[in-house]
Amino acid sequence: MDSSSEKRLTLSSQNEMIGRCMARLRAVERPEEVEPVLYDVFKNAPVAIWPDSDAYEDMLNADLYRHILRHYRFKKENLCLWRFIKNLPPEQLDDTAPPRPALQMLDDLIRIYFYSDPLDDLSCIFIPISDISKTHKYLRWIKRYFYNADYPTSLLWLYALDSSLSSLFPDEILFLGQRKAGPFSNIMFPDYSDEDAVLFKRYSDETGHYVRMDGKAAADEFRHIFTFLQQESKDRCLSRSGRRDADTDPAAYDREWEKFEDVLKFGVSDRNESGCVSFSDMRASTQFLNTHGRSIYLNKIQQPFFEKTKLISKRYHGRIDKFMGDNVMCVFLNTRNDEPDAQQRPAFLNNFFAVFDLCRILYNLIVAEGFEDSSLGLRSGLTYGDQILRSNLGNEFMRDFTVTGETVNLAARLEHISIHELKLHNQMYFQDAIERFPKISQLIPIIEDFRNLNTETQEVIHQFTLYQNIGSNLEKLDRSRFDIRFNQSFYQKIRAHFLNAGYPVLNPETAEIHGYDEYRIGEFRLKFYFAYYNPKGFSRFERIRILPLEPDVLKHLDLQAIL
Repeated sequence: MDSSSEKRLTLSSQNEMIGRCMARLRAVERPEEVEPVLYDVFKNAPVAIWPDSDAYEDMLNADLYRHILRHYRFKKENLCLWRFIKNLPPEQLDDTAPPRPALQMLDDLIRIYFYSDPLDDLSCIFIPISDISKTHKYLRWIKRYFYNADYPTSLLWLYALDSSLSSLFPDEILFLGQRKAGPFSNIMFPDYSDEDAVLFKRYSDETGHYVRMDGKAAADEFRHIFTFLQQESKDRCLSRSGRRDADTDPAAYDREWEKFEDVLKFGVSDRNESGCVSFSDMRASTQFLNTHGRSIYLNKIQQPFFEKTKLISKRYHGRIDKFMGDNVMCVFLNTRNDEPDAQQRPAFLNNFFAVFDLCRILYNLIVAEGFEDSSLGLRSGLTYGDQILRSNLGNEFMRDFTVTGETVNLAARLEHISIHELKLHNQMYFQDAIERFPKISQLIPIIEDFRNLNTETQEVIHQFTLYQNIGSNLEKLDRSRFDIRFNQSFYQKIRAHFLNAGYPVLNPETAEIHGYDEYRIGEFRLKFYFAYYNPKGFSRFERIRILPLEPDVLKHLDLQAIL
């Protein structure tokens, strides 16, 4: 784009032109008036522009200006600005004092990207911010740029980084280049073949503490950064701001930005989400460890099992939240309607298939290593709910990205509870029937016809019979090495899916008295037993389901192919 025939000027020589441009943009009343202004200003703007100095703002401003010209003077399409912010300089956060000329120019040039329709932009703030005392300054900065502006706001991410990851990032990363063509509502993908791409990495507020790269080196460096951020964006992007809708209610829009305070301070998502959470823990692992030794357990069982859990993300679109001893916690959030993979398999089905595969993986390891006589197995708790909060919990020294909420708590408790504890919970749940049945049982021989008993008495008999059957079922379940426990919301989704796939409940007339729903899937019969459980911290008893998985099922049932 350089032109030897033009006189070389510094960017500050264009202050007046840029100032007039911003004044005209602020005066436009309709979005369609923006592009004629920008074309009029930049179609004959000088090309041979040099930075005023080698300071960060001057160097960045010169490149922002050149990339604006790439479109408005040289007709280059699909240009984009990517900006990732960990710490903004105090001067940029200060809205009380007039900015230095270089900062004013930076503000104006970035706003041109915000105004422009052909020039795309994605801004990302890493949260929680490191200096909590600056929270309100960041809030004002966000409002000034994205929520109280006279242009359609551009894309804003609030992105949760773990403390260990945050320490690897500079204070700011800025990439100028081309994006791939395509309608992407929440993300723009870089075209790494752009030879005119530029990358800035600002490490601190100190003078000269930055690097600038261009061409292939810039693209290769940003590929490494962006690929990681994009892979995690579905989970770690706690809040997104899209382009402002002209029909948005002003009062609702004002309330929208206010919720960012907690997001910025604590890294807690600004909205509840729906989806599934699972905890899967090896049972009898301590007994196995004591019997066979640490080396065999780690090398033959635990580490091979953990290595194969990568199928959770690769095959089933879930996220491994953490490993805790022998326990793996997984998250499967429902896809938002505006995301590219919105039509993928439902989250609950992915979670179910993934945990079924984890059971099969562990079973195959046990068989392959000749430990079939051991008590090793896998116990999993799966819950579905709409009160899941993504959170970046901890402090500046140790921060852990995870999910929180009742759905998470219940999944952990379902995995952890023993069959013996479930027996006690069911004894409490059926306490009234247990106490009343002995007296009622004396009447049954006298009253030959059960139908002659009043409704209340019949219900006591029904409840006591169900209690006895649940107790018998729990005795069987106590001998199962592999089982999956579900909350009722999760099970109802599985039940509906089975029915839609042509697999109805085989025992609808007796299910509520025998204590289980039975299905025929392929050549196997699966029984989803139910029991009652009052988790600590919950106000009432929950009906839960338990699916035992016998060795033949794990060997031969291809659940995913059938369903």
